Amino acid sequence: MRYRFKFESPVPVNETLFISEPDLYYNKKAFDEGSVNLCFVIGYSGSGKSVLTQDYEGEGIEKVELDDIVCIKDHYTLDELKQMGELLYSFFAGSGAKYYISREERDPFADHSEVFVKFIDFARDYAAARKSKRFILEGIWTYLFFDDPSQFDDCAVFMKGTSLVKSKLRRMKREAGNSLSKSIDRILEFGVYAKDSALHDGNVDKWRRYFEKSPKTVIKPEDNLFTLLRGNIMSEINRINDCFVHGDAEGIQSIMTNAKKNTGIDIAEKAILIEECRRALADMA
Repeated sequence: MRYRFKFESPVPVNETLFISEPDLYYNKKAFDEGSVNLCFVIGYSGSGKSVLTQDYEGEGIEKVELDDIVCIKDHYTLDELKQMGELLYSFFAGSGAKYYISREERDPFADHSEVFVKFIDFARDYAAARKSKRFILEGIWTYLFFDDPSQFDDCAVFMKGTSLVKSKLRRMKREAGNSLSKSIDRILEFGVYAKDSALHDGNVDKWRRYFEKSPKTVIKPEDNLFTLLRGNIMSEINRINDCFVHGDAEGIQSIMTNAKKNTGIDIAEKAILIEECRRALADMA
């Protein structure tokens, strides 16, 4: 009997909005070699998705930013879409024609996830019929609106682990510049992303846990600070597990007391350890 299984995250659900996790690269080798030709690059805006995909720019690769497909008529004519790539054009000129709308034409009561779901389903069929070409779909919307990650076993999935808070701060810094109005816009936008992400955060965690366990996944910590944090947390969680298995409530209480008193550990690490101890003690009661 264990309090936590080895594949479970040391970061509780919903706290991933604040704490970064490692990047995950599922089926990267297969995509690089061409045996898989559709890749989803997923992460919050500002998490570094575009930097990651820079290595894949060039002949034979069509890249789509999913953020662009909402009210796409405000940004591109159909002729411009055709110049950008056949995938986007084929969707909006064909089965997705009803989504080729401007902001003024958009129904405020319509399901805003519908265009993402329809386009992603279309893209999967489109890519499957064109094995000689590779496609990259970049944006967070894939794991927000698809509950079952196993549907994407035959694709490549790259998941940036940068937290929502860190991602939005990066984007604000990158785009706001010295403009006060842009800074305010980014702060307001953060609230929208946070709400949508919090509502679907269970999906985010489900996707991460699913692909994290696959032998086809390469796990890359975002930075040394996270590596240290995760290592420290897992070491302490293993101690909590050991106490839990042996019914040592005093040992768990001691770990929690030490965590509260220790001023030398990261505040996020402290909060996670205290919560783990509380859960273990509650399960033992």
